[in-house]
Amino acid sequence: MKTLYQQWGWLIMATLTISVLSCKKDNYLTDGGIHNVNTPLSTYDYLKQHSAHYFDTTILIIDHFNLKDSVNKSATFFAFTNFSVKLMMTNLKVNSLEELYDSVSSKLITQYLFGDVISLDNTSSTPVSKTNWAGVLVPCAVKTITGSYAVWLSGSAPVFNYNSLQYIMVNGVLDGAPGAPEGDPVDVAMTCQTTGIKTATGTTLHVLANNAPLAKR
Repeated sequence: MKTLYQQWGWLIMATLTISVLSCKKDNYLTDGGIHNVNTPLSTYDYLKQHSAHYFDTTILIIDHFNLKDSVNKSATFFAFTNFSVKLMMTNLKVNSLEELYDSVSSKLITQYLFGDVISLDNTSSTPVSKTNWAGVLVPCAVKTITGSYAVWLSGSAPVFNYNSLQYIMVNGVLDGAPGAPEGDPVDVAMTCQTTGIKTATGTTLHVLANNAPLAKR
């Protein structure tokens, strides 16, 4: 019986350990403020060496279009994860990266690169059009959104607010713009899961949510 109690004890300890590690990992991936926003790595190397390998396919696309230097020199990069690439491949009905390369252009990356710094500090809740490195043929805008989460405590549930960025893929004319034509396609807003990573090459790096719907532009 003692051995059985010991086995249960080890199982409980292991479960608690995994739960604690999971919380730390989740906080890290969502930029919960428990890690240093500055990294000694370049933008490219930060993505390539990510511990969870969230950007392995993104790096392959960057390499295919020879955009490593552009990524490192950009002032702002809204990076997308492997999950978004997979979603795009499903939507395009392609089964390999080679087929994807034939279906898209370098704009798949450059539409998320900017020559000026975009951050929570210089963005408001009103969407503002931005010129990305893909040019005027790939219009976009950026805005700040406010979210909240509750912490359930004994007898109370305080709510904390937080701000995040949204990258807006403009379809036609920015939604809400004066003189927008009737029937103008709805824009697509993609929220960032992480904001404000400062890389060694001077980029302000943001990471789009895993379900961000990338588009062939």
